[in-house]
Amino acid sequence: LQGRVQPLCVVADDSVFLTICVARLSKTAHVLSLLPGLGDKGAQYLRTVADPNCFSIDRVEILQKGKKCLTMDDTQQKKVDLLIGEPYYFGNDGMLPWQNLRFWKERSKLDPVLSKEVIIMPFKGILKACAIFCPDIWNSRRSLSKIEGFDHAVVNTSLGACGDLPAPKDGPCLPFFTWQCGEIKKLSNVFTVMEFDFSKPISPCQGKVQVEFTEPGLCHGFALWIDWVLDSENSIVISTGPDKRYWKQGVKLMAKPVAVGFEESGRTDLCSSTLVEASFDPSNGELNVQHTFS
Repeated sequence: LQGRVQPLCVVADDSVFLTICVARLSKTAHVLSLLPGLGDKGAQYLRTVADPNCFSIDRVEILQKGKKCLTMDDTQQKKVDLLIGEPYYFGNDGMLPWQNLRFWKERSKLDPVLSKEVIIMPFKGILKACAIFCPDIWNSRRSLSKIEGFDHAVVNTSLGACGDLPAPKDGPCLPFFTWQCGEIKKLSNVFTVMEFDFSKPISPCQGKVQVEFTEPGLCHGFALWIDWVLDSENSIVISTGPDKRYWKQGVKLMAKPVAVGFEESGRTDLCSSTLVEASFDPSNGELNVQHTFS
């Protein structure tokens, strides 16, 4: 933004930190902060911290509460030069990683007011995954049947039961801090399932990848997460994978564990690879993941 004359910057979420950061770093920028949740409280906070952070509050504007989207009237007929937002939302801590694609939806609403050379941060999201051995998670989600002579199967759906599901039912994806979930081991290398390109309006996405197993064992499911790429050069990436303790991952549990191993072992009773297919539906934000072992 340093080389642009009076750039217009839009902060697409409740991040007062990003609003302060942009206003401080670009002395000529006009910052329009949406603050959909904070509203007046966020505006009051920004007025309080403007002087200590060396920026003029006159260069910061808060979108009127209740307004659904920006128009050219809101921007004084100027196009947006920078659209920025948090790649994740702390308030959605209990949600699956791809439900944080709310930023992509907000970006799509703002498409009519974005300039052709607009800088969008984050630039894209990459859905990553790996096959995992996770007996503790799987056993904690096993389906109920008869206990003390009483049939408890009726509550399986309500409790989100996954393990030992009758065919052809498939287990759902559930959010977990996988590092907190007892014994866990990667059975494959990390692989890319699909990419979400935020430089374009939101649209359906599909991905397919053949995965070779690198460790023998029982495959209980797949861990899935998003790596957030902040710039078009792919130089700044924020990973939310199992190695990071700050974020939850989505865990796709199998109806029944599958014995896997190396193709070189020659054992015919072990699966050496799996085909993972996924599709993202922007109308409801749902991600459908299917797998075929071979």
